[in-house]
Amino acid sequence: MRPIFSSLERGGRRPLVALVVAAAFALGHFGNPAAAPGGRSGCFMILVGKGATADGSVLLAHNNDLTGEEPSLIEKNPRQKHAPGDVITFPSGLEMPQIAETFEWLVLRIAEGFAEGDAVAINEFQVAIAGGVALGRDRNEKAKKADPLVKRGLTGGVRYIALQRSRTARECVALVGNLYNRYGVTYPSGFGVADPQEIWYIESGGGHTWAAVRIPDDAYWVQANGYRIGTIDPGDTANTLTSPDLFEFCEKHGLWDPGKGPFSFRSAFGGQYAKTEGEEYYNRRRVWRAMDLLSPSLELDAEAKEYPMSALPEKKVTLEKLFEILRDHYDGTKYDGYGRESESSGERLIASPTCVHTDVIQLRGDMPADVGAVLWAGLSRPMGTVYLPFYFGIDRVPEAYSTTEESAGSAFFVYKKLSELLIADYANRMDTVLSVWNHLEQSSVEFQNVVDETALRIHKKKPDMAGHFLTTYLFGLADQALQAAKRLTLELDTTNSDRGSGSN
Repeated sequence: MRPIFSSLERGGRRPLVALVVAAAFALGHFGNPAAAPGGRSGCFMILVGKGATADGSVLLAHNNDLTGEEPSLIEKNPRQKHAPGDVITFPSGLEMPQIAETFEWLVLRIAEGFAEGDAVAINEFQVAIAGGVALGRDRNEKAKKADPLVKRGLTGGVRYIALQRSRTARECVALVGNLYNRYGVTYPSGFGVADPQEIWYIESGGGHTWAAVRIPDDAYWVQANGYRIGTIDPGDTANTLTSPDLFEFCEKHGLWDPGKGPFSFRSAFGGQYAKTEGEEYYNRRRVWRAMDLLSPSLELDAEAKEYPMSALPEKKVTLEKLFEILRDHYDGTKYDGYGRESESSGERLIASPTCVHTDVIQLRGDMPADVGAVLWAGLSRPMGTVYLPFYFGIDRVPEAYSTTEESAGSAFFVYKKLSELLIADYANRMDTVLSVWNHLEQSSVEFQNVVDETALRIHKKKPDMAGHFLTTYLFGLADQALQAAKRLTLELDTTNSDRGSGSN
């Protein structure tokens, strides 16, 4: 028997002291850095349906926040045959049988692996995991007693196990739900699952309870670390999936009173943040900010306790718009995380200094997965990194992006160092850095049609050669981006040294 998770790459983790970031936290500029155990309560996600995007693709945006120190990388995993008796061993000690063959997949993850869920991924059928969010701190006390967590249960890594077995998003959600029913979970979380045709979002209420909803094609969904699934219709099986007898369970355990209104998953299991002094806006403000940027005409109240589950964007959503939101820190508002007169109420920034990787997944069903599925990925913090297009069809990942060893030139540490210099004097340095990133990203987006057409033309005759073409293209962009990051680092570091020595 070969345990799956225990064989993951473990190298490359090296503690670094980011004094500037730590000082900023101490001054209260960025919200609470010590989230839940392991730091897994700061992630952020936007899921955009194909009818709400400018190019008709499904777009999935995500920031993965931990402590800021966990090195990240990108890897391509081939289809794999497994021997009879192979098992998957979770960190909790739970063992689950492996299947005979698993699908090819591309993943952006931390060095310690994906066993706890700190990753985003796409498989060969353009099924994607959009990342996850921890919900434990928002789970209310009644829910904790009614549906206790399972100590020897599933961890967040189950979503990537399901991804390797699924041909559609709905199939992936149903599989995860069935595994929740059978094994239970060690901690509650939510995550997005998509394919080029639809997007689903699933939340676990406790050990065995869960609900999943389909996001309308013409809408978007914003997710921070609080429960967001509200009123659901159990009869609408085309758009809703739940654990068995969910409504009866909630009524029996006092989580829902039918006499007081329709069932709300959020009300039944969540709401603890709103009751915790100093954390009322920790998550809600991020949801408000993203929705306000995408749908300003809604004029949503920044002080509201709840927001719509999904909404229609005022303008069709683009890749560039999502890059902008992932880098947002309440820019230009009274809550600005880098503002000198910020009126912070403990809200976390969307672009948190503790982010370790950031991305936008693009899924396009009118193309084969090799070309249609693209992971626009950045390592380390959003403000200090650039989003590059990792097409699913690449045959290998640039070495700097596939290692977490600083001595081997890991891209994570290059971008991390730049972001720390940027944060040290954000107001005076942000324009210098972001102008470079915006130029590189805009060029990549504008050139995408040419890359797509060329790759598709080659793919029809020689798929392997298309992969080589996409890999060569990526290597050129990655080298350009890393050289730019090093030049910016040198420029900002020199400026920092000049100021420290009193030079004019």
